[in-house]
Amino acid sequence: MKIGLQLTKNSKKYSQLLKVLKSNLKIIDNLEFIQIPNNDILKCQIGSLDILVTYSISKELFSNASDKLKWIHIGAAGIEKSLFPSIIKSRTVITNARGIHATPVSEFVLGIILYLSKKFKKCEKFKRDKNWTQWEIASQTIQLKGKTIGIIGYGKIGKAIAKKCINFDMKVIATRRLQKKYEVKKTYELIPISELDYLLENSDYIVIACPLTPMTKGLIGKKEINKLKPTAFLINIARGEIIIEKELINALEKKIISGAALDVFENEPLKKTSPFFNLDNIFLSPHISGNFPEYQKAMITQFSDNLNRFINGQSLKNRICKKRLY
Repeated sequence: MKIGLQLTKNSKKYSQLLKVLKSNLKIIDNLEFIQIPNNDILKCQIGSLDILVTYSISKELFSNASDKLKWIHIGAAGIEKSLFPSIIKSRTVITNARGIHATPVSEFVLGIILYLSKKFKKCEKFKRDKNWTQWEIASQTIQLKGKTIGIIGYGKIGKAIAKKCINFDMKVIATRRLQKKYEVKKTYELIPISELDYLLENSDYIVIACPLTPMTKGLIGKKEINKLKPTAFLINIARGEIIIEKELINALEKKIISGAALDVFENEPLKKTSPFFNLDNIFLSPHISGNFPEYQKAMITQFSDNLNRFINGQSLKNRICKKRLY
């Protein structure tokens, strides 16, 4: 069985990752691992592969695959750019790396909430200006206890965010696509996506944590933003295209909402001419919420668990539904 690993161009790093992979496998007989440092090599090799591990794949590269390619593991959570018609129609199984981002992203979101609520930006200004603004800052700080966080997308990341916020005595409203009815617990409410307005109108912090699909593209536009509380903060750690950026920019310029935090954007890298850079009520980060130094090791460990399942004829974890596109 030939397994192509398009993980890194660095041979030393590849050897380290391969060692991690093999150490987690129960059976390594009859497995041939092939380093694929770039797309030119992938184009030549993909026709002979049974399994491919990569971070994304294009329609052009996939057109060189044979019926032998049974499974592609995408080492990222967002896979929308790898779901083109020919791969959807094929028999090739697609899995992704969802789950390994839950801890770093939820930590990042909580950090943003604290940054916005405790007015750390104003504290930084105090350090620069040396003006004693104790009561000015104190009067604007927000206590999280009793506040409501609305989570759009209650997958592994959404659940990790909810758990951390509940530990801060916050209330949670979360929506997910397959939720068919209200589910009310002591500390959280799960609601259908059709009831999104309820989440928007009743949340102090709104976190977008859903995948980008045809259903969620442009999900948050002018109408949705206008339903938010004037004191609300909108946080996006999912995909930029879920928010209509021009509408968010307009809302922030007119102070329709209190503020926003964006880790993702419609177009990346974010252009230096973007109006976002000129706003004083937005926190920006360059798509880093899900990254951490041990990412590749965690991803290849997750893949090795699935490879054990594949060899044993068991169902794979994180299998992408080609109808729902996530």
